[in-house]
Amino acid sequence: MHADTRNDGTPGSAGGPLWSAPAAGRLAAASLLAILVAAAGLRIAGLGFGLPAVYNPDEVPIVSRALAFAKGDLNPHNFLYPSFYFYLLFGWVGTYFVLARAAGTVASIQAFQAQFFTDPTSIYLAARTLGVACGTATVGCVYLLGRRMFGRAAGLCAALFLAAAPVHVIDSHYVKHDVPTTLAIVIAQAAIVSVFPLRPRRPGPWPAVVAGAACGAAFSMHYYAVFLAVPLALAVAARYRAESWKVAAARLAAAAAAMAAVFLLLSPFLLLDAGTAWRDIVANRQIVVDRARALDGGVIGGAGRYIQLLWLDAVGFPVMALAVLGAVMLVQRAWRHAVILLAFPLAFLLFIGNTVPASRYLNPVIPSLALLGGYAVVRIAALAGGRFRWIAILVLAAAASLPAFHKSAAADRFFRQTDTRTQAQRFIEEHVPADAGVAVQPYSVQLWPSRDSLREALRARLGTLDAVPQKFAIQLRLDPYPAGYRLVYIGDGGLDADKIYVTYGDLGGSRGLAALRNRGGQYVIVKRYNSPQPATLPFLDALPREGRRMAVFTPYRRDAPPDATGAVEPYLHNTDARIREPLERPGPVVEIWQLNELGPSTY
Repeated sequence: MHADTRNDGTPGSAGGPLWSAPAAGRLAAASLLAILVAAAGLRIAGLGFGLPAVYNPDEVPIVSRALAFAKGDLNPHNFLYPSFYFYLLFGWVGTYFVLARAAGTVASIQAFQAQFFTDPTSIYLAARTLGVACGTATVGCVYLLGRRMFGRAAGLCAALFLAAAPVHVIDSHYVKHDVPTTLAIVIAQAAIVSVFPLRPRRPGPWPAVVAGAACGAAFSMHYYAVFLAVPLALAVAARYRAESWKVAAARLAAAAAAMAAVFLLLSPFLLLDAGTAWRDIVANRQIVVDRARALDGGVIGGAGRYIQLLWLDAVGFPVMALAVLGAVMLVQRAWRHAVILLAFPLAFLLFIGNTVPASRYLNPVIPSLALLGGYAVVRIAALAGGRFRWIAILVLAAAASLPAFHKSAAADRFFRQTDTRTQAQRFIEEHVPADAGVAVQPYSVQLWPSRDSLREALRARLGTLDAVPQKFAIQLRLDPYPAGYRLVYIGDGGLDADKIYVTYGDLGGSRGLAALRNRGGQYVIVKRYNSPQPATLPFLDALPREGRRMAVFTPYRRDAPPDATGAVEPYLHNTDARIREPLERPGPVVEIWQLNELGPSTY
């Protein structure tokens, strides 16, 4: 990249100084602070969605796995993800416990454990703030990276674009890997840029080693960060080939060794428990890649959906258009640096094109889009020339980011609406007596099991109560034990020790719903989807014959078009479904039924 590129749109550049250097620095600092405050505000708003119920099905196992380290065993015994994020989350929530204990809001470790079962609101809020902190920190890091690469103005524009990016804002609300991993990726990208800097200086071995270590830390946060190896290799080769290819190969080997060492240091049991790790990594591939090919057919079958999500949701359409333009401009002006900047997002997008589409997978590429968008703004503004340049930057950046800010603010309002499953839970608690038998589908309304119901499920699944897992032992010892229901779950499987399942194959047809009654089921809670699975249809057909519908809770607005329920998917916190206009709140359509005592109705 040419040296004068760094001055495009920067106060005091070729068009003449607009402010003194100290004044420009103070203005940039104030602007960055305002952007960071806005970024944090968007990510904090609606953070308590759903609580005390947890509707993202990944949050519960992630938090449970992290808190399990408190037993003294640092082996996660599960390697669908690397371990670094779990250690980080454990330390984060552990710090919250220490502070809460010092403040007197938590009396003891036993009270903290009980809180996890009876009302985990504060625990999940603490865990979710890690996503807020990482998301906001990423905005600051993108500014620093953009400033280093393209100048101060481009860095501020990039930070603004990332602060408002709807996908990044939404996913900063969850206890998930994607936003913390994105922070690690941006830090690694900054280290890679240091290997092949814009202003060449005498090469040394340490930039490559540091960059490799940073990539290893990101890789240990999430497996998909391994694609950082592509720009790392390109940067090392471009930087050191002037000395000799032998030197370049040695530096590349050092970077690879640093990456491997840091990766294993932060996820040590991937090596120490290699058999389990290999089993889980293979299973993860089956879930993420093989299932996608079965559903979409062929290689990169999900690419079309990801392109749609990129244009519509990732950073907002105007910023995405600027990013494409910025990529073209950068290729024309400094193609070597363009290759290094674009190598990771392009390799990563090719990979996720083979996965079942989920908008959260786009987070790692959003900072690169923001950087390219910021670069395009300063290049376009340079056409204004002279003292009008900063006005053009301000107008372009504000106009481009406004749709994303609007969409992110709307998502925050949406998250603050009561979930349909929470509405249904409140109805059950008001109209269904405690200890009544309730049949429910997994990931639906979250009801508390009665102590007898929990014991019955544990005996059925484990054969005895003498050696139940610790979390259930703690739950059974709660005193007083909260009022609950005799729960039975409807579905075709599940490994949870605390759940008894009745399969869809046992329901409907000539058998009706007798299997539910035999398990004590008196009430049934049903999730309705736009396209029900064929296996559920006999069960759904039997409900009107053998029960009475008591209530329906819908996520759609009252003024939504009649065809909205068929055309717009509900928002369930863990899919690629978008928050669209006909939706008023999260959650599926939920129906509550009361079964007839004697089977099918005779009238």
